[in-house]
Amino acid sequence: MNARRSAIDRTMFALGLFGLVFLILPVLMLFPLSLEPGSSLRFPPSGFSMRWYQAYLSNRAWLDSTIRSLEIAAYSSLIATILGCGAAIALSREHMRGLAVFSFVLISPMLIPHIVLAIAMYSVFASLGLAGSKLGLVLAHAVLGLPFVILNVASALRNIPADTENGAMSLGGSPVQVLWDITLPLVWRGLFAGAIFAFVVSFDEVVVAMFLSSATSSTLPKRMLDGIFFDLSPMLAAVSVCLVVFNVALASIAIVLTRATPSTRSH
Repeated sequence: MNARRSAIDRTMFALGLFGLVFLILPVLMLFPLSLEPGSSLRFPPSGFSMRWYQAYLSNRAWLDSTIRSLEIAAYSSLIATILGCGAAIALSREHMRGLAVFSFVLISPMLIPHIVLAIAMYSVFASLGLAGSKLGLVLAHAVLGLPFVILNVASALRNIPADTENGAMSLGGSPVQVLWDITLPLVWRGLFAGAIFAFVVSFDEVVVAMFLSSATSSTLPKRMLDGIFFDLSPMLAAVSVCLVVFNVALASIAIVLTRATPSTRSH
C-alpha cells in the first residue's frame, strides 16, 4: 500500500512539475527575446543587447502609457479597497436574508468574462459620457478589483471573533472607534494584500481598456496589444519582462501578507 501510494505521489509530482514548466517556459523565453539586438523577434537571439530596454525608457509615448496605467491602477485600487473593506465587514458581521446572493453579486466580476463586462460597461459609460475618459477606466477597474479586496479582507476577518468588537463597543467605543482601533489593525494584512491584487488586476487589464480608453490615452497593456498588430519588435518583449518582474514582486508581497495573517481565535 505504501509503495503504491508513493508511486501515485511521484506521478502527481511529475505531472505538476510538467504543468509548471509548460506554463512558465513561454514567460522565461521573453528574457532572451528582449535582448535581441536586431529589430525583429528571434529565438535564439542573434546577440545580447539592452537596446530595447533603453528604447522603452526613452520613448515618450510608451512612458506616458506606463504612467497612465500606474495612475489608473492606484486610483482604482484605492476605490476598490475602501468599498471592498466595507462590504467584507458587512458581509461577515451581518446576518440577513439574501446575504449569499449579495455576496455572489459582489464577487461576480471574477466570474463573468471580461469581454462581457467590457460591452456592458461601455454601453453604460458611453451614455454617461465616461467612455474614453480616465475616470471611466478607474471606475471600471475598481469593479474588477473589488472581489479581490472582499475575499482577502473576509479571510482576515474570519480570524477575528465578533465578541472582540462587541466587547469593545460594550466598553463605550463607538462603531467608528472600534473599526479604526480594533478591526482595521487586525485585518490590515488582508486589506493590503487585497489592495495589491486590485492594483495588479487594473495594471494588467486590457479587454475593458480596449473599449473604454481613447486612441490618445492608451494604457500600457492596450499599447502592447496594438504593438502586436502594428509594430512587432523586441521592445514588446522588453516591456513584457518589466511587467513580469513588477507583477511577480507585487504578488509575492501580497502572498506573504495573506500567509502571515495572525490568528486571534482562541483554541
